[in-house]
Amino acid sequence: MAIVKMNKFSLFSFKTKKEILLDALHKFGKVQFINLQDKNTEDLEFFQKDSEKIKLSEIEENLAKLKFSLDFIEKYIDKEGTIEALKKGKSTISYERLIEVGTSETWREYYSSLKEKEKSLNEIKNEYTKLNSEVEVLKPWLNLDTRIIDLKGMKTSLYFIGSIPKAAKESFIEEFNSKVESSYIEVISEVKADLNLLVIVHKEEKEAESILKSFGFNSITLNYEDVPCKIVESLNVRKEEILKEEENIKGSIKEFKGQYEELKIAYEYYSTLEDKAEASENFLKSKNVVAIEGWVPTKEVSNLEREIKEVVGEDYYFTTEGAEVDDSEVPVLLKNNKLVSAFESITEMYSLPRYNEIDPTPLLTPFYLVFFGMMLADIGYGLLMLLGTIFALKAFNLDDKQKSFVKFFLFLSIPTMIAGAVYGSFFGGIINLPKLVDPGEDVIVILIASIILGVVQIFAGLGIKAYMLIREKDYVGALFDVGAWYASLIGAFLFLGAGAIGLSQTVSTIGKWIMIIGMATIVLTHGRENKSVGAKLGAGLYSLYGISGYVGDLVSYSRLMALGLAGGFIGSAFNIMVGMLGNGVAKWIFAPLIFVAGHIFNLLLSALGAYVHTARLQYVEYFGKFYEGGGKAFKPFKSKNKFINIKNK
Repeated sequence: MAIVKMNKFSLFSFKTKKEILLDALHKFGKVQFINLQDKNTEDLEFFQKDSEKIKLSEIEENLAKLKFSLDFIEKYIDKEGTIEALKKGKSTISYERLIEVGTSETWREYYSSLKEKEKSLNEIKNEYTKLNSEVEVLKPWLNLDTRIIDLKGMKTSLYFIGSIPKAAKESFIEEFNSKVESSYIEVISEVKADLNLLVIVHKEEKEAESILKSFGFNSITLNYEDVPCKIVESLNVRKEEILKEEENIKGSIKEFKGQYEELKIAYEYYSTLEDKAEASENFLKSKNVVAIEGWVPTKEVSNLEREIKEVVGEDYYFTTEGAEVDDSEVPVLLKNNKLVSAFESITEMYSLPRYNEIDPTPLLTPFYLVFFGMMLADIGYGLLMLLGTIFALKAFNLDDKQKSFVKFFLFLSIPTMIAGAVYGSFFGGIINLPKLVDPGEDVIVILIASIILGVVQIFAGLGIKAYMLIREKDYVGALFDVGAWYASLIGAFLFLGAGAIGLSQTVSTIGKWIMIIGMATIVLTHGRENKSVGAKLGAGLYSLYGISGYVGDLVSYSRLMALGLAGGFIGSAFNIMVGMLGNGVAKWIFAPLIFVAGHIFNLLLSALGAYVHTARLQYVEYFGKFYEGGGKAFKPFKSKNKFINIKNK
């Protein structure tokens, strides 16, 4: 249960062997390359940068085409439900199958066909939009019973089609008729604030135009021949036709469902090619040789060399050495047992440890279990979590990350039920159970227990810091930087609390002197790195001021009590609501709904609160005592498995 030991390896082989070598390393999946192109050493002065930029560009273009094909098909095929998708999970194929599909190139035919269908759908969409626009333009003129071609064919008269404000209807007609003798005005429709008109004049055209302009006439042009109602009818017929065309094209896209998996495999194939091309950006090359350097877990060194030898025979030079403990570039890989590994995500969310640190995951796991249990603390909720997570693990085909997430809550369900048994809580007290501690009456007891747990965790954090200092042979730091705080805190506790817990005055006096010695040590030694006496004392006094931080840390642990009580009281409130429904029909209808919905809501809310606040206690109060983090994750050269799981062996 620790950080996996790493080795740095150097590998030289012929350039002609590079492709098969990369294939083998990619299938091996347990190496991370070091960028030699950023190094400037005499050993490599005869080498130049390796690069596959042209090939990488082509691969990225192919990946973009495959991604388009997958996304385009996915829009039109019937999608699986979430439950079905989880049951099915990702399909698994062999590496040989990956190569077979990826090199067949049939996906290009699918892409071309899908691209044509996309073009056709876009053309249909554009035409449909245009037809809709034309229909909207003609709608106000449906009552016009004169063919537009006939209006355009008049030789001795002039026509105007357009609109004026509806409020000006009477005054316009009166003025127009009085000033333009040979004229015809027809009100075609009234739409909102507009009056749509057909105006025909035989003479006095300029006078007519002047009057129309004075009334804000808005002219429109109808580039059709027949009457508007027949034009709209023909436009609607065309709209129905292209909708059928669209459905036919969509139906033909659905037929690609059979090729969907094949396209996924092709995507994974080009993704592996992309990995290999990008990997070359880390290498150096000469006329005949390629130079590779990287990291590999120490236990895998012999397996790595065996894989290399299998594909290149004796045409290689391979050396390896253990990683330097203080090398900040060494990638970090965590390895823990089944219980602790489920909690690695908590460490990763904060920061991975550096290679020379210890893995804090095993050290936070027991505290996380206990704290989460105290905050949720209900047998019923824990039982739901247990049954739900077991069902998910048995019924669904989950990947490793999903399994780890589900197991995380499976393990948390156990302390939730234990704490619920201590509080006698089953779905907020729906059943009266014996209580070891009554949350309604023993609030002070729960608060004291929370503070004691806080003291234990803080002291554990200080103990881990002392261990790390001793491991680094900094015995002075362990004594003064940790031992002095132990003396100060334990002495203060005995001095101030001896009487409250029934200890004698002598114990209190001893505690006072231990506290004084501890505080004096802090003041006198915590500034020892400074040169002047004043600076040393100032730094020591500032460090002693940090005791107020310890008080704040202990107060933070009161949330173990607060969240546990809050969740219990909310659950109890839902039970009271159910009880208030009486014994009538309403109870049989609404009671199950209120009970189920209320407790599911409380479970989700309380679990979220417990998750967040428990993590916060680890990050601030616990990690702050000994942990820095800042490590870089080990990123092995292997398949990404975005759509398909590839079985290399």
